Amino acid sequence: MLNINEIVKACNGRLYNGDGNFIPKSYEIDSREIKSGDFFIPLIGENTDGHCYIIDCVKKNVSGFFISSKYDNKEKIIEESKALNPNVCIIEVEDTLKALVSAGKYNREKHRDIPIVAITGSVGKTSTREMVASILSQKYTTLVTKKNYNSNIGISIMCLLIDCQEVCILEAGIDKFDEMEELSELLKPDVVVITLIGTSHIGTFKTQENIFSEKLKLTNHIKGISKVITNGDDKYLSTLTSNNNYDVIKVSIDNVGNIITGEDYLKFVTTIYNEKLEVKVNQIGNHNIYNTLMGIKVGETFNVSKEDIIRGIADYKNFVGRMQKNTINGITLIDDTYNASNESMRSGLITVYNLTAKRKIAVLGDMFDLGENANEIHKKLASIFDIVNYNYIYTLGDKMKLMAKEAGRYMDETHIKCFDERDKLVAELIKEIREGDVVYFKASNGMKFTTLYNEIERMLEQK
Repeated sequence: MLNINEIVKACNGRLYNGDGNFIPKSYEIDSREIKSGDFFIPLIGENTDGHCYIIDCVKKNVSGFFISSKYDNKEKIIEESKALNPNVCIIEVEDTLKALVSAGKYNREKHRDIPIVAITGSVGKTSTREMVASILSQKYTTLVTKKNYNSNIGISIMCLLIDCQEVCILEAGIDKFDEMEELSELLKPDVVVITLIGTSHIGTFKTQENIFSEKLKLTNHIKGISKVITNGDDKYLSTLTSNNNYDVIKVSIDNVGNIITGEDYLKFVTTIYNEKLEVKVNQIGNHNIYNTLMGIKVGETFNVSKEDIIRGIADYKNFVGRMQKNTINGITLIDDTYNASNESMRSGLITVYNLTAKRKIAVLGDMFDLGENANEIHKKLASIFDIVNYNYIYTLGDKMKLMAKEAGRYMDETHIKCFDERDKLVAELIKEIREGDVVYFKASNGMKFTTLYNEIERMLEQK
């Protein structure tokens, strides 16, 4: 990791105060998350300016912070900070975001010998990241993306944390054109994993072809090992071929046999180092097959033994909000609220349908960033209920009303209930659900379904 003098050099800043040889413990953009010894980066957003929280961070014993030369109260903040902590490191920069990115890029260049596995795709980035990390950590010390740090801000922070690890597994997400080029230049990945080309952010990118083109830009600055591991069953990714810049390795459902789906696990046979072996994933959902297959190929690329690959798959745990099960008073709640796309919602509904339950209930909210395609995508989602049989559907949001209307073609309309208010949905759901039910929650982040899920969970515990 960088010391203060290196950070100053990286971002062409000016050190106002503090020891230039000091090395921060970590980096933080959220003043509420600051811990003693962290370095604070005050970013300027649409609704708030991080500079307003510098003094709070100094009081929490922050090791240092950036301050913009353009900030009106710069001198006052500097003097007050020094009064609170004479040793605090203060670096003046022109733009705090650009300084963060420059520092992250500098540290990545400093540690070019440490390989990075960069993971992107429309669906399954985080699940695949965690699977790859579980496998590689059986043999190597690893640095893995924390929280949802997959943008230029988050990736810059992760690059600043590269130090003495043997391999890094970092996630790259985009929501605008040309962003992936910047991330590729930052990461300079050795291995790129691309999970799927779906409809996430199609409101911005307009077509799946554009999404494919943008995701592929992660390979623009590939180096070292130079391998691209991807989903060979995907319409777009299947067209990738090896070239002078990288070798392509594709996985396919055709590589899998003897699939056994349990209530809390998934077993199947696949090939590891040319040997057919059984693996067990302690998660539900057939989408985990692709996550696992790509994880295996990454493991083989880094010469992880077959025993460690199998152990890493068994140790895999997904993040909260991604198909997490909790049973309360005989009612099984499935929290899949982290985010939603057409592809992930269909996959989740199929997964839950295959579980054993007296009744299956879906609680669904709107999917975001679909642009002019939003109405049509929500309507088409209803066709999934021609395949899966749910006893009740509860919806929240204007777009899901369109889906609900179409779903009436496939199931009893009286068992489809649309709500405009969260409180009314919660009250109705609590009144309706009973022992033996499985209740599935899914929506885009903006619908705040995690809060809704937590409320249902809390109310059931109190019953």
